[in-house]
Amino acid sequence: MAVKVLGVCGSTRDGSRTKLLVELAMQAAGESGAETKLLDLREVTLPIYDARDSALFELAPVSQIVELAEWADAFILGSPEYHGGISGALKNWMDYLYDELSGKLAGVVSASGGGGGTTSILATKQSFAYCHGFNLPFHAGARGSDFEAGKLTSEKVIDRCIRLGHDVVRYAPILRTAFDEATQLGRDDPRSGFAGFHA
Repeated sequence: MAVKVLGVCGSTRDGSRTKLLVELAMQAAGESGAETKLLDLREVTLPIYDARDSALFELAPVSQIVELAEWADAFILGSPEYHGGISGALKNWMDYLYDELSGKLAGVVSASGGGGGTTSILATKQSFAYCHGFNLPFHAGARGSDFEAGKLTSEKVIDRCIRLGHDVVRYAPILRTAFDEATQLGRDDPRSGFAGFHA
């Protein structure tokens, strides 16, 4: 069965550079045999997450993102770097999710004006890890000089996006299988590790 990879673009900007990185990594994932879907948060009107309002989960856009996250075995997450951190759109997406991300693998990409996206990448990885998800131990970050006329031209960044896409498909099934097996041990069995919290 093909690995299911969901790409999530957390940029709401026209001509998003972050989206180019996500799409390149997704193309590589598809070449590795994955079934892929792209969620562009620019096209989804998500209300700001409010833990006090359970009715939000009845809204069509929220149901859509939850169903897509449940469908996925792995993710390619893209965020621009805004004020040294993750985009509000991507963080808001993640705030609606928890079990849907747990035990799954994410590869992270980011575009920034000049810094290479390091702080947004670290923030994205940290938030995903706090949902009990796994992160690839590397990422792809691009700065403004890596693009020309709206196209990614840096061979180094292109190479990293391609590697990331293939690695997500390579390692996601291993982690997902181990997590599912551990979950079956049950919440009360400490041998289940953190997976038991999701049993």
